[in-house]
Amino acid sequence: MKKAVFSTLGLALLLSTSTAVASAQEAQEGAPALQKESIQLFGNGTDREPNNWFDEASEILVGVDIYGEIGKHIDGGYDNSDYYKFKAFQSGWYQFNIQGDIYPNTWLRLGLADSNGHFIRYANDREYSLGKNLEAGKWYYLVVETPGAELGQLFDYKVTSTIK
Repeated sequence: MKKAVFSTLGLALLLSTSTAVASAQEAQEGAPALQKESIQLFGNGTDREPNNWFDEASEILVGVDIYGEIGKHIDGGYDNSDYYKFKAFQSGWYQFNIQGDIYPNTWLRLGLADSNGHFIRYANDREYSLGKNLEAGKWYYLVVETPGAELGQLFDYKVTSTIK
């Protein structure tokens, strides 16, 4: 009889311990991780090479995030800028923001050009946003560049955009 009671108590203790461990693991898995979000390049994101000049620009939609990379060695040199083209489907204030790698001597800079490739606005040095009123129906270029970058400096970036 004593063996049966101790066996039952031992089994109950074992089950309650394993249930508590499982509950703690589930709670840990459900809790959000507190860590800095890194910029993830999905495949090659929207940065499709070559897109290093106006005639090679990748087409984008305003409001859809752009993921890119600058600084890689490519045929004949280094990738030091990315060009994107978009059509303004409505008139209004277009706001572009960039986040990504920064070095002491260089940073990511945004530029905006008209359909003829004439720059109409650049972000100020070390300012990571650019805004401009744009006209509906016209094509524009968004340029991401790294002024003063040294060979081998790699930049992963994300550009977000809104229309107001």
